[in-house]
Amino acid sequence: FGIVFIFSVIRERQFILIYYTVWTFMLELAYFLCKSLRWTSMADALWPFMMAPAIVVCIGFWIIVAPMQFTYQPPENIVMVFVTHGLNMVAVIVEKKKVFLKDIWKPVLYTIVYNIFLAIYVGGGGRSISGKLPYWYAQYDQPIGWIFAALAVTAAGVTHFTIASPEP
Repeated sequence: FGIVFIFSVIRERQFILIYYTVWTFMLELAYFLCKSLRWTSMADALWPFMMAPAIVVCIGFWIIVAPMQFTYQPPENIVMVFVTHGLNMVAVIVEKKKVFLKDIWKPVLYTIVYNIFLAIYVGGGGRSISGKLPYWYAQYDQPIGWIFAALAVTAAGVTHFTIASPEP
């Protein structure tokens, strides 16, 4: 994952930070790094923030973003697409680590913060490295932008609720 992230940073520079996928991928990298370094408490703190978003990124990308994006422009590097929009979810699921209902606010807050960032970024004229909107629906001057923001927050909450365990 680290190599894929470094490659993405070299390619996209600071523009890489405009994507929910990348925010979630960075959380996953931080989690797995903490786990590797045996910083268990930090890894445990990151876990509930990233589990549902990792699933939402994968499913949302393949259902909403990819069909529209690939219609106009096929991916330049399909390996990168699969790692950041699929294998990362598999890595998280394979952890077989629980999330709890009481933590539902964590992925919801994380997704709200991202969408506020994106609305401010796009509203201020920010675009991707290619000069386009980060996502085709990121039009916050129209209802579709806010509808998709609400859908993303709802998807993170519903996903967390669906996979969460009651308290031990």
